[in-house]
Amino acid sequence: MKAALLVAFAGSSGAFCGCDDDAPPPGGYKRSIEFAKLPPSALSAAQKAIPGVTFNEGWENLDKDGKLHSYEIRGKAQSNGKVREVRVSPSGEILEQE
Repeated sequence: MKAALLVAFAGSSGAFCGCDDDAPPPGGYKRSIEFAKLPPSALSAAQKAIPGVTFNEGWENLDKDGKLHSYEIRGKAQSNGKVREVRVSPSGEILEQE
């Protein structure tokens, strides 16, 4: 019984906390983008969000119609080599970071 309640709560908790409100829309897809072609505002926002990371990869998150939703920017922390990732809106707002 406890396990069933835990599973039910875990499955519904995202609805209560508002998690992934800015997730790419259903049916959307990622498209690789040449790192040098990332907008400077998106890269600058990522660098401010997670200082000390050498970013070197980027993707565009597009909706099912091909409209840009956000950018994903990935790199490694200089201190420990851990891979870090930031999702940034086209306007430069941080949507998510790992």
